[in-house]
Amino acid sequence: MSIAEISLLSALIAGALSFLSPCVLPLVPPYLCYMAGISVDQFRGGGAAIAVQSGGTRKAVLMAALFFTLGFATVFVALGAGASTIGVLLRQHLDLLSKIGGLIIIVMGLN
Repeated sequence: MSIAEISLLSALIAGALSFLSPCVLPLVPPYLCYMAGISVDQFRGGGAAIAVQSGGTRKAVLMAALFFTLGFATVFVALGAGASTIGVLLRQHLDLLSKIGGLIIIVMGLN
């Protein structure tokens, strides 16, 4: 199956399922509290309403979320580009790599 055969709907469903998984979903409230600059205890006690009412706090939370998303996306785009580059290099030298791999297997077998 190639990347072109994966539909946008199936990618959306897979992303939603991974977000709703038991190992990710419980991390969302503490993360949002951290982004808002309040503790979970303040959030449970109603202190979040006081902390988020000012426009400066909302802007700070929005900027923190934006920069987090940009940083996260940058890392994964860089990892994807690096993996693609390595894949292209491996395909270009596939004949040489298979000869080297065969030689390594022979030497290990003789050992």
